[in-house]
Amino acid sequence: MNLVDLLKKNIVMVPVVASVLVGTFTGVRYIVNLTDTINQNELRLTNLERDVSVLEKNITDINTRLSSAEATWQMAENLYRQLADQVREHSYDIKDLNREINY
Repeated sequence: MNLVDLLKKNIVMVPVVASVLVGTFTGVRYIVNLTDTINQNELRLTNLERDVSVLEKNITDINTRLSSAEATWQMAENLYRQLADQVREHSYDIKDLNREINY
């Protein structure tokens, strides 16, 4: 038998076999591309989780510093009030001394 005779007898089978081969190749290529995409997304997710944990740590540090700054500010306000009260008391004492000296 000749190859041409064999093809003529099985002319219907050639497109079917070609379709199956092309479909299989396309399916495998799609699965490989999909697997690569999944792996890339997993890597990105891992990087995002790492970045989020770093950012959470930075936010905690900033909150700690802000709390410390607020405490320092309140301490400064209290010291200012105490100093203002002391200055006021000294001014009264000076007025009293001036009265005693003038009499």
